[in-house]
Amino acid sequence: MLHDKSAGVRGTTLTYAPYPLTEDGAGLSLVSTTVTGTMGSTVAHHLSERRSDRATLFLHGAAGSWSTWTPLLRAAEDSGSGIADPVLLDLPGWGAATLDPSPGPPTIDTVCELVRAAVLELGYTRWDVVGHSMGGFIAMHLAARWPDEVQSVVMVSGTTWSLVDSVAHPARKVWLLPHFSALWRIMVLLSALGATGHALVRGMQAAGMLRPVVVPLFRHPFRVSANVVDALAREIRPPSFLAAVDITRGYSPSIAWAGITCPVTALKGDRDALVRDSDLEELTRLIPASRTVVVPDCGHFANIERPDAVLEAIAAHR
Repeated sequence: MLHDKSAGVRGTTLTYAPYPLTEDGAGLSLVSTTVTGTMGSTVAHHLSERRSDRATLFLHGAAGSWSTWTPLLRAAEDSGSGIADPVLLDLPGWGAATLDPSPGPPTIDTVCELVRAAVLELGYTRWDVVGHSMGGFIAMHLAARWPDEVQSVVMVSGTTWSLVDSVAHPARKVWLLPHFSALWRIMVLLSALGATGHALVRGMQAAGMLRPVVVPLFRHPFRVSANVVDALAREIRPPSFLAAVDITRGYSPSIAWAGITCPVTALKGDRDALVRDSDLEELTRLIPASRTVVVPDCGHFANIERPDAVLEAIAAHR
């Protein structure tokens, strides 16, 4: 087990948030495939031709989309390291993917089954899964359910014990992640307002008022590209956010993840407002062979703020 809380991470760029986001898949030589299930759809952005049966699968967090990972692709290209068979998903309710609530609220199992169906549809039978925030939570559940398919997991500020406890005990555990708790309550209000809430978010975005909302998420929020803030603002979808929160209810990482045997690396920023150091410590108690890294001068989005640190973790598993 390695718990790296040193002043630096080997390979981490000295430039903070060096790349903007892009939604131009063609410019990255990616095509898209939509796979539909009972709860909605997922959209996979991938190479036009498979190079192997092993994909590097990227799962974004709540209030995100596949484009969250494009700074990482740019960093890999510029460093010459490359990423083997990348597959970047829009999860149900985000980006171009749909969420259909009519069969009932989504569960972690229905989400993972749709993710699995999408990757198998592309011909990939083995996956190195990289998940940010809620995507990290999904990645770990995939590893627990399908150990033969999942070859490794990299969690970038993954949702684990602190957030699960905050959702289970919203009043008693509000101190654990106060920024998340505040955002959650705002989303509840906006969702209750329906179309009015949607219009309010769009109006705030147009007026440039949403940057303060993302301040807790980044170490240096005013050094982040404006298009990163715009992309996050577009993905403020209260019903989808609440659905993502709900899939954690009643979940016990300590039970569900105890049997995971594939390599696991968990990263968090040293100024991460949504993941605590205790989450990494709990992970190493549960999975002693896991590797944990605290990325210096970084918030909740290491894939945007410090992409080289994430690339290093991915490369260690291939």
